[in-house]
Amino acid sequence: MFFQEAFGWKIAVYLFLAGIGAGATISGAVSDIYKREKYISYIKAASLIGMPLVAFGTLFLLSDLGQGLWKPWLLIYLFANPKSVITWGTIILTLFMTCTTFYGAYNLGIIKFGGGKTIKVLSVGLGIATAGYTAILIGVLRAIPFWHQSVLAILFLVSALSTGISATVIVRELFFKDESPIEVYKTTHFFSMIIEIFLFLSLIFVALNGVPEMVFSAKTIFFGSFRFWVCVLLVGMIIPAIFHGSKKLHFDGYRLIIIESMVLIGGYNLRLIIIHAGAYTDKFVNCIGG
Repeated sequence: MFFQEAFGWKIAVYLFLAGIGAGATISGAVSDIYKREKYISYIKAASLIGMPLVAFGTLFLLSDLGQGLWKPWLLIYLFANPKSVITWGTIILTLFMTCTTFYGAYNLGIIKFGGGKTIKVLSVGLGIATAGYTAILIGVLRAIPFWHQSVLAILFLVSALSTGISATVIVRELFFKDESPIEVYKTTHFFSMIIEIFLFLSLIFVALNGVPEMVFSAKTIFFGSFRFWVCVLLVGMIIPAIFHGSKKLHFDGYRLIIIESMVLIGGYNLRLIIIHAGAYTDKFVNCIGG
């Protein structure tokens, strides 16, 4: 049994930042569609970080590819194979960043166009596609059975929404704070974290009953990972869920920023342990990359 070494911390950073940016965009655009005036400070905060975080995360993905940063003209070949998941992802990321650049600039008052209902709906759809692609990128690698689970895409999507809300709330508290309510985001956040806990545990328990490579990966996380129990489950999910779900615990300002930062810590470590837990055996060697 071998742990994969092709994907490391750079891919984890890409998965994390792209997830935050996509989640922030989804929650901001949905808020805009529902009631723009009421949630304008949140919408502005989401616009400030949505596209930039996805773009910044993509730099880590390109860096991991090797020549993408140093020979950018080669990137045109990423569009050349419609059967490749990399091509799908390139198209999704390109459309997402183009659409949200105009939408974000409109929300921040930089331009006077780009705020119509069509671009809002497109931002939500492309945000979902971007968040889902973060899982598909590794899920299509059949050589790593633990990653080859359909629940992984749903987990990364829910986690993207959770971390996206956290990052947006932090930015709102620091730069756009006003008297508009954020209770709806706390409630949404609570339920997203409960679903996230369920999905992650489902990922582990399904793997524990799968092929030996999946069992090995699951046991590595469940029985031998400090990051899982402390950084992901306790710090990143359980404690924030308690605060967001309790009607007696009222918190804002720096205390709210601390709680939301804990969610971000959990979100990054979730992706890192999933990347590091990828394992394969000799019989899967010929499948690597496929």
